[in-house]
Amino acid sequence: MNIQLANTLFDEGVFSAMFKAGFITVKVFTYREIYLWVQAQMKTRGISKRQAVLEAEIKFGKDERTIWRALNSFEDNN
Repeated sequence: MNIQLANTLFDEGVFSAMFKAGFITVKVFTYREIYLWVQAQMKTRGISKRQAVLEAEIKFGKDERTIWRALNSFEDNN
């Protein structure tokens, strides 16, 4: 799923409705937050993706594999 689609579903409340109905877990929200944070750090601070991942580990209290998994889940796979 790409981030534009995820943002649309989030903005329209689809993710929230699916979460409340038990179809998805909180992981979708966490992964989206991680993805957006890493992208923002790269854009605003001009740091590498690798550096942003290392900082995200600390910020979100997740291991590096989880951060990369979050990033890969929203990359464009066209």
